[in-house]
Amino acid sequence: MSDVNAPSKRQQFVWVKDKAGNEFVCPVDVLKKPSEMSPDELKDCIDDATKPQPYAGG
Repeated sequence: MSDVNAPSKRQQFVWVKDKAGNEFVCPVDVLKKPSEMSPDELKDCIDDATKPQPYAGG
């Protein structure tokens, strides 16, 4: 039988707003500060204010 007092393994989410004003809900553990990203990671980033994002409501 499971322990009802054991801490749950729920994933935490946060609201994130980009420069264009779009809002997203993201898992906390995937967020990074831009200053902590490698050049290889940054090359895959896009400025969503200049590129259409059909799956993000843009």
